Order: sequence, then structure tokens, then C-alpha cells
Amino acid sequence: RVSEERGSWPILYHLSPLRENIVDWLPIKKTDKVLEVGSGCGAITGALSRKAGSVTCVDLSKKRSTINAYKNADCDNVTIHVGNFKDIEPDLDTDFDYVCLIGVFEYGQGYMGSDKPYHDFLNILRKHVKKDGRLVIAIENKFGLKYFAGCKEDHVASYFAGIENYANGGGVRTFTRNGLEKIMKDCGVRKYHFYYPYPDYKFPTVIFSDKHLPKKGELANNLRNFDMDRMLLFDEKNAFDGIIEDDLFWLYSNSYMVIIGEDVQEEYARFSNDRADEFAIKTVMETVDGKKVVRKYPISQAAYPHILSMKDSYDKLCEKYEGSRLKMNQCEIEYIEDMPVATFEFVEGVMLSELLDACLEKNDEEGFKALFNEYYERISYNETAKVADYDLIFSNILVNGDEWTVIDYEWTFDREYPARELAFRALCCYLLESESRNKCNMDEMLKILKITEKDSEELRNGELSFQKWVTKKRMSMSEMRDKIGY
Repeated sequence: RVSEERGSWPILYHLSPLRENIVDWLPIKKTDKVLEVGSGCGAITGALSRKAGSVTCVDLSKKRSTINAYKNADCDNVTIHVGNFKDIEPDLDTDFDYVCLIGVFEYGQGYMGSDKPYHDFLNILRKHVKKDGRLVIAIENKFGLKYFAGCKEDHVASYFAGIENYANGGGVRTFTRNGLEKIMKDCGVRKYHFYYPYPDYKFPTVIFSDKHLPKKGELANNLRNFDMDRMLLFDEKNAFDGIIEDDLFWLYSNSYMVIIGEDVQEEYARFSNDRADEFAIKTVMETVDGKKVVRKYPISQAAYPHILSMKDSYDKLCEKYEGSRLKMNQCEIEYIEDMPVATFEFVEGVMLSELLDACLEKNDEEGFKALFNEYYERISYNETAKVADYDLIFSNILVNGDEWTVIDYEWTFDREYPARELAFRALCCYLLESESRNKCNMDEMLKILKITEKDSEELRNGELSFQKWVTKKRMSMSEMRDKIGY
């Protein structure tokens, strides 16, 4: 609320709960000890406190540490040390389960002041990780696509500084994946794993891994300039599509997250917490007993009923579409640490949105139309039933041969909903994600659906009301970016 009122980048950056996403997916247990180096105003300290048994913070700034203490005053398992890391470090324990450096490793030169500061910093940090513990580093990629596309370098506030290898000097350094790997190998690190926070590690909405990389069309949220002006030199979504096609995402990801130590079973995480508290969830892909599953976790107790409703939605939609050519992804509710979790099968297939994109790329209007007609026919089955999945968008349907599976039915309501209105919404969502999809012949699609201009306006207004209900009128990050004003 304060962030929205002030329209201030520092307040948004230091206090937004979305900052916690970068660690909220990690499998930190209630028995774990965590060391947070460079804890600042406590943007992630609260999340660590809720997950871990104890959190030890170190930060140079008394002002920021005081803010952290106030912000997390109700956490009785947090200790904050104020001062220079080199002075405090000798007295820190050497048996932490997790040591976290979120946006800190790049300042290694200032922390160490030695000839090989990043090597020395890494070696000292490793001393404080227990034998089977993990060291977690989140940092910008100096070759991140946003910098080529016209974002200023985050630390020195000039264009192309990292790309030009910091030719003008300065005390901060970010690295490519190869650069980070070289430092780790020089230090004798052999066991490490790369993750890719998107759009970046500051406000990540998705965490990708080498086991689960993004697909074409998936990276459409790319305007990363909250605190500085930027140029727009090209369409980053289209560039990412080409990068993904050529298996180069690891090179151009805007940020990296490196886990040194044992890997985690989580391969992918998506956060939906820019909503009202009762709908705030995270979706995690995990490998459990050698089998991939997808789990949806509530981010707070307020969202427990929303999670529990997903099994009810599954049962009702299965009944509605029984005998049709539309399958629902199986859902079960299980309890993990007394928390209800919706667990789904991992389904193989290609997103319907990808298949439609392929038609547009080939200028295959008839192929696009045929796919859309197939979609419309399948979702129209038993449409007078008193239950409807409002979110039957193309990216929520996986196609594997003749089997079409709905993998997400979070927004299911006990009411009749005309299939043409659901299809219209799916088209609108599809077009909003990328300008390259404007090649779609919308007039032809509206004829198929028999949607008039008046219908269109009413449905768009209904969608706005739905979004306000889901978010409780909270500002989106794009609206915050506009309010901050760069």
C-alpha cells in the first residue's frame, strides 16, 4: 500500500513482499540455520525467518539494519549483526545449512579489498556452510538481454557498462555464467547448479532451471526499468524466442541464481502473489521419488481455501467434460507441514499457444483457424452445465497428439458460462502477450464466435472487474513502473 501511495523506487525495492520470491521456493526446513550476508532492510529476512529455525543477518548499514529489525520485529528467530563483514565473519558459526547472498556477491571487492576479491569472498563464505549445506548466490548477468536491449547497468547506471567489461572502472562486477563457473572452479567448487530468475532476481515471477527452461512465447514481461530511464532498442520477447530456439537462454538470462552444494528437487517455480492474499500462491515443479509432479502452495493461510477449492474444481470439471475430448489434469490435496497443497500430474505436451504461434510464423491462416475451431469445439462440450473454467486460455492447454489436457483450472466458478465468451477471453489474453501475434485475423475469429463490437466491450469490462477482484485493486508491477515515472 505504501509503495503504491509513494510511487518510490527505494520503498518498492526495499519493502515489496515480491522480493521474497527469490528464496521462497528453496526447500529450507524449520530445523535449518541460515546466514544472510548483506541483509539490508530485510526484504528477504522475513521469508527466511518463516521457513528456517534461525536466521543470522550481517549488514554494514545501521540504518538499514534498524529498518530490518522493525520490519521483522515479530520474528523471534532473527539476529542482526551490524558492521563490516570482515570484522564480524571470524565470530560466525561454521555450520549453517544455508548461506544466502542475494544481490551481494557483486560487491565482493568492497567486502574484501584484496587482489582476488571474488575468489577470497567465496572461499570465506564456504567456511560457514556445513558439510551438506548450500551456498546460494543471486546476481545479475552482465550479458543479460535487458542490457543489450537498452537498460542501464543496475550498479553504475550507464548503458552497456557490463557488456563493455566495465571499461570505466568502478567497484562492482557482475559476471556471465562462464565467469561465475571459472571463479567457482578456481576455488575448488565442483558441485553447483544454475537457476534463472525471470524477469530478474529482484522481482522474480518465475524460477527456471537447466532441467526446465522457458519455451518460446513464455517470456513476455521484459520492461525492467523501475529506477532509471532506458532505451527500447528491440522487442525482447521476440529476441528471447530466438535465443530459446537456439538453446542460448543460459547465456542471456537477465539474472542467475547459483546453488553451491547438493541440488534441490525443485526444478521450476512460478509465483502468483501480486494478488489479494486469499489468492496468492506459488506453483512448483518437483521430482518426488523419481517422478515429476506440479504442486500449488498457498503463500499464506489466507489462501488455504483457494488451494482446497482446486480439487473440488477438478471433480466438477471432470463430470462436465466426461465423454468429451478435453481432459482435466488430475488433482489431489495433500498436507505438507500442516499446509494444504494441490498436487497435479506432470503432463507432457506442447502448449496450444505454441502451436498457434507456429501457424502465425508460417502465415498459415487456415492452420490457425483450424486449430482455433478445434479448441472452440472441445471447450463447447456441455456448456450449459452449472460450472465453468473461466481461464481456458491457450497456454493452459497442453496438446499431445489427439489428447488435449487442461493443466490449470484455478478460476473455476459454479455458473454457466458461454463457450464463445471463454474463447474470446482466451484470444484477448493470447494477443496481449506479444505484438507479433497481431498477425492473427481477429475479425475472422470474432465471426466464428459471433461476437459483436458491443459484446466485445461488455466482455472486456467484465474482465477488468475480474482482475480487480483477484488483485483487490492492487497495482501491477507495470502500473508501479509507470507511477515511479521513468
